[in-house]
Amino acid sequence: MGFRIGPAGWSYEDWKGRVYPDPRPPGFDELAFIASLFPTIEINSTFYRPASARMSESWAHRTPDGFVFTAKLWEKFTHGKEGFTPADVRLFQEGLVPLLRAGKLAALLMQFPWHFKDAPESRDRVRAVAEAFAEWAPLVVEVRHRSWLDALDFLGALKLSFCNIDQPRSSTAITGTTLVTGPVGYVRLHGRNAKAWFSKEAGRDQKYDYLYSPDELRDWSARIREMEGRADAIFVITNNHFLGKGVANALQLRALLGETPPPAPSPLVEAFPFLAQSPP
Repeated sequence: MGFRIGPAGWSYEDWKGRVYPDPRPPGFDELAFIASLFPTIEINSTFYRPASARMSESWAHRTPDGFVFTAKLWEKFTHGKEGFTPADVRLFQEGLVPLLRAGKLAALLMQFPWHFKDAPESRDRVRAVAEAFAEWAPLVVEVRHRSWLDALDFLGALKLSFCNIDQPRSSTAITGTTLVTGPVGYVRLHGRNAKAWFSKEAGRDQKYDYLYSPDELRDWSARIREMEGRADAIFVITNNHFLGKGVANALQLRALLGETPPPAPSPLVEAFPFLAQSPP
């Protein structure tokens, strides 16, 4: 399967006129448009609520053959203090069955909060989620606290693939790793907007408002190549989504990793003129 590079999500109001045409022509389909530029997209909406089977069937039909999604697990599994039930698992799984049957669900992402440290109760939570979805779809775990770097054997024993992340540095943050603990290699680039990242007042868009420089992308392309051959597939997701910056960086990464991406859409080139030039 090789490298699969794409953005996190596709439905953002701030992409209007920067990624998508404004006004949009009749019948314009945001998902189909992004799927024409990238071989994968990470579904973010499933973090907030389970998808319906009707919705995921639509996603399957609106994307080309060979295209695959990854999907974030519902926050009830990873953030909810009250835990989850077998009924919650069934509800989430049933909503994604159409994608699974279409061969378009490549992985599920278990994203835990930054303060989720390696501890006995934390391992119980990770184990419970892993067992709930075992043998259903490949599982990727994103933990942001560096205490988990001493728990790689535990994660590997659960057949969990480690999510390598790029985020602002701190004394507890994991960033810049190239670990492979399962069949899937996974990288998420969150940006490095430290001022907003560590601010309690900053909103979602402010935290992910960051454009990677050519040097930063070259560094990550080298890291990603280090993972090659150690996983069946490598997914690289740009989560610096604000104002289409993740889309621009994902296109740059595709070129840096030796791919030939489609031409960038004209609104994106107007916003990021460097996309009309050769790879960084």
